[in-house]
Amino acid sequence: MIVTVYRGPTITAGEVSLLLPAARVLGPVRHGDLLRLGARPGDEVIIIDGVFHQDAAVRHKEILSLLAAGVRVTGTASMGALRAAELGAFGMTGTGTVYEAYRDGVITADDEVAVAHTPGDYRPLSDAMVDITAVTAAAAAAGAVTAAEA
Repeated sequence: MIVTVYRGPTITAGEVSLLLPAARVLGPVRHGDLLRLGARPGDEVIIIDGVFHQDAAVRHKEILSLLAAGVRVTGTASMGALRAAELGAFGMTGTGTVYEAYRDGVITADDEVAVAHTPGDYRPLSDAMVDITAVTAAAAAAGAVTAAEA
């Protein structure tokens, strides 16, 4: 079994390797990547980050094709969470609070998880709205700001 992880500004390649030492770690998923991957039944693909505007995003049909071929596809955090919420009924697995927010309709827009980043090393240049919302909610819960200010 081969595990492939598509990551970007959400998590470093080193952090992924600490969690999944044998995984093949690639940059953010984009249109066509999954079709070129060569995944086989029993393999697993974990989508964390993907591109949105700078390149074409991974298509639903690409993920459905892997699922139909017996590849486990899991999504979390950013593009992965969004696609998992959209394709859960077809067998894609989602995990995490961002996935749950998409699944439950708390958030619906792609731009909630969009992060500008540097090319190549994927260092974040902006913050995702889901992160800003979580920090301001925590600040309100701690009494540092009012709910209205948050």
